Amino acid sequence: MRILLDTNILILRENYHVIPDNVAKLMSLLNGLENCSVHVHPLSVAEIKKDGNKERQEINVKKISSYAIIEDFPTYDNDINFIKTIGTPQNTNDIVDNQLLYCVYRNIVDYLITEDQALLNKADLLGLETVISINEAIATFEQFYPRTDIALIQSFVKDKAYNFDLNDDIFDSLKAEYEEFPSWWKKVANRDVYAYKSDEGKINALLIPKIETNEVIDCIPTLKFERVLKVCLFKVASNARGLKLGERLLKIAFDYAILNNIEDIYLTHFCQEKDYLIYLIEKFGFYKYGENSRGEGIFIKRVAKNNRDDNSDITYLNKKYYPSFCSNLTVSKHIVPIQPAFHKKLFPDYVPTTQQMSIFRDTSSEGNSIKKAYICNANTTKIKPNDILLFYRTHDIRSITTLGTVESVYYKQKDPNEIMKLIAKRTVFTFEDISNLCSSDVLVILFNQNFHLKNDFSYDELCKNQIVGGPIQTITEIKNEDYEKIITGNIDERFIIN
Repeated sequence: MRILLDTNILILRENYHVIPDNVAKLMSLLNGLENCSVHVHPLSVAEIKKDGNKERQEINVKKISSYAIIEDFPTYDNDINFIKTIGTPQNTNDIVDNQLLYCVYRNIVDYLITEDQALLNKADLLGLETVISINEAIATFEQFYPRTDIALIQSFVKDKAYNFDLNDDIFDSLKAEYEEFPSWWKKVANRDVYAYKSDEGKINALLIPKIETNEVIDCIPTLKFERVLKVCLFKVASNARGLKLGERLLKIAFDYAILNNIEDIYLTHFCQEKDYLIYLIEKFGFYKYGENSRGEGIFIKRVAKNNRDDNSDITYLNKKYYPSFCSNLTVSKHIVPIQPAFHKKLFPDYVPTTQQMSIFRDTSSEGNSIKKAYICNANTTKIKPNDILLFYRTHDIRSITTLGTVESVYYKQKDPNEIMKLIAKRTVFTFEDISNLCSSDVLVILFNQNFHLKNDFSYDELCKNQIVGGPIQTITEIKNEDYEKIITGNIDERFIIN
């Protein structure tokens, strides 16, 4: 396995007297992996040699000499499709970034680790799941190690604003960007805050929602909603990027809106170059509507389909109105059996309908993401993008609990390393889990989690309605009329696009 480090990782690794904790952890993981080699690109070396501080330059060049240099790398100059996808480079840094990406694109290396958000954005456009941040790399490469213990990570909590310490590091950038932030915080002291804290008690993510009624929003062009959910504060600490906390904040915001019968959401944000927040929210249907008098962008999002929108592209509609989903006759429906252990990891916010439901239940870091992966040995080639997955929890619950929609699917995978590449950013499966499945062809499904059913649909009900005729042991396609029996009354019709 060949790992390529971006220049910014090399600087973090070699230029600090005290190495950041996550960088130290990453390098320790890489050093302990079998058949793993860590590489640098000649263009990265050239960048470091441009350092005007000659003493520092000589020290850093000497330090990185311990890494293998990639030789005979291909250039992307004549790759029209590659350039068309990511755009023409605007400066020297773009050329270097593109060349690093091309090494992954052409399978010269297996993974590229970077903290450059613009580079991560380009990788997403190319569909390269193996261009990852430091924290994503840690989560990925930990899966190659056997688990010797289970760390219970502190989960999201709901608390009043007055219980949070404004001296926490997460507030530093907010106080720097908004002079009025401390006084605003006092005004919202009694509001609910949804937060994620690290094991050390540091705040890694924050969300403050607010329901607004009949307010004219400061925006050009004019914007007004009868009822709308404003995301007053959405913040993920920079050292926690890659843990999917941003996706979990969005999921909480969507759930909050739905719980309160609200179909529109908006937030304001000063747009920046290589903007993490914009990149994240646009993946789930937010778009920039205009700007307010302060120059902030106004981003809006609808969670139920607007009847005036007649666009028939299912992929477009599933993204724009997420968590709503298309459910017409062109979309196939499948029952997917999943063992309780993996169900708990994939869907930690699920609570059996026989228990008291709490929409903001504790969650583990493994289940923070909306975008998830499922792997199995099912012998089917019928699943396609935008299909509906009905997850059936086996053994204990023995019921359909959760609905998801397919993003992409990969058939007949055999190499555990290649499978890990496909699911690197969204896996709850260990490398051992994957390897054990590779005795036969592996099916890889990348999907979005949309809804839990209001009432679990049990195996007895499936049999009674003649939807299945025996134990559910593999992925099973079902008729549309049988699918309707399952979801009727269990998913609000407002969020089903027909």
